[in-house]
Order: sequence, then structure tokens, then C-alpha cells
Amino acid sequence: MRRILLTLEFHGKGFFGWQRQGPDRSVQGVVEAAVADLVGHPVSVQSSGRTDRGVHARAMPAHVDVDSRLPCRELLNAINARLPDDVAVRAVRETDPRFHARFDALSKLYRYTLLRSRARSPLQADRTHLAPRQLDTEAMRAAAALVVGTHDFKSFQASPDDSSPGADQPDTTADTVGPAAVAHGDFTPPPWRKPRPLGTVRTITCCELVERGELLRIEVAGNGFLRGMVRALAGSLLEVGLGKQSPEWLGTLLDVKDRKEAGPNLPPHGLTLVQVEYPPEPFEGREAYLPTV
Repeated sequence: MRRILLTLEFHGKGFFGWQRQGPDRSVQGVVEAAVADLVGHPVSVQSSGRTDRGVHARAMPAHVDVDSRLPCRELLNAINARLPDDVAVRAVRETDPRFHARFDALSKLYRYTLLRSRARSPLQADRTHLAPRQLDTEAMRAAAALVVGTHDFKSFQASPDDSSPGADQPDTTADTVGPAAVAHGDFTPPPWRKPRPLGTVRTITCCELVERGELLRIEVAGNGFLRGMVRALAGSLLEVGLGKQSPEWLGTLLDVKDRKEAGPNLPPHGLTLVQVEYPPEPFEGREAYLPTV
């Protein structure tokens, strides 16, 4: 068995999110079917996290164990030949058998995109959220700066289940290291794996507004995110931009720890997972195919 990391790009409109859920079409189910058809055995594709229905990904990492000698370049082409048009493998890397796409992630970057226009855009409709009123971007920037750092983001979580103690701390079992590591005979946590953030406390390293013509991008990076957190942050920043709340309001939301006090979750189609960072050790000296233009 070889453990490989697939970097996936997908348009979320046609999926009920990442995770398999019965007969509903999911990114995980579609990718597993394509890989299994290629390698001739059942597979389990494990991503860096779960995206909700309608959310897009520019670079969603997901690992899978395959019994195949095909080089990474041929794996990419062969899997893509079996995938539908709304999802594709953009890169393939071989990894240490103990690597895990979720538990080894160091940071993630999300982007929520607003379309500042009084007229709707058919070309942008399924990738942006329409904001037809003028926005105070300077007030939004001042508010965004307040969430940078280590804080309790309970006011921005969609599900209270995310706060259960130890819920995101993996045990060292075959479920988390996978069959490749079982064959390797190693159940020890790899030396590069860092402790996962607990409860609702997260560290945000960047929360910036980037203007591109009519588009206003809210880019948020951190060591982890609660379910619905970026969409709630974007909704709260929009409240500030519309003049409904002051920039300082974002700071009070961190203190009150009450989801009902924050802004609404903006629709999922404006959200894109842009990038996930990993330590270099699982990939050192291993084959990779990272195509460029």
C-alpha cells in the first residue's frame, strides 16, 4: 500500500458537501468511486476537513491508500479521466504512511467573496454573495483586525458539538493512521504531528480584506476553524460594512461567546477553501507531481 495525497479542486454547487451521506452526491463519494475504479479495490479518501453543501475548494488536500505502482503523474491523469467536470485532482504527492490530511494540517486559508454591485451577475452568482449596498471597507478592516490572535470563537460556531473536549484529538489507532501504516507496523504518532486545538479556541493569523474591482474578498487564515466559523465572521463583518454595527462590536462578540449575538452565516456559495499548509517531513524524498503552467 502507498499513501498518496490528492490536491482537489471542486465547484460545490452540485455536491451535498464533502462527506459521504447516504444517496446524496458528495465530493468524497465521487472521488472514492474514481480511485477505486482505477486501482481495483475499495478505498477511503480522508480530507483535511469537511466542507458544507455548496462550499467550493481551490485546493482541498485528501489522502488515500492505494495498491498501485503507477507514478504520481499517471495517477493524476487516470483519476481525472474518471472524475466528473465539477471536481479534479490538481496535484499528487506520495507521503509517509503515517501522514493524515486532517490531523497533520498546520493552517488553513479560506476566502469569502462579496460582489459589490446593484446588479446581479450571472457569471458570479454561484461563487459570490451579492452586496448591493455601499460598504464601509475601512470599518470592516478595523473589525477584522480584532479577530487576529488566539481567541474563543464560540460566538461564531454553527454547531455546539464542535466544542466537546477532545473531540478533535485523534487516538493512535488504525482508524487515524490507515492500512498503509498498519502494514508499516507503526502506530506511534509521527514526530511532526502537533496537538490539535481544543474546544472553541482557535488562533487566527490573518483576517484581511482584498479588493478586486467589484469583488471584495475576506481572507481568513488560522490553525483551525469551527463549523460555519468563516461564514459567521463574514456575516458579522458585513454588518459592520453596512453600518449596522461598529468595528468594536467584533471584539465584544469574542467576549460574550454567544452565537445569537453575532451576524448571520452568509450563504455557502461565497466560500472557498484556498490552501492548507503541512509540515515538510511527510513528503521529504518522496515522489510528487505538481503540474504548473
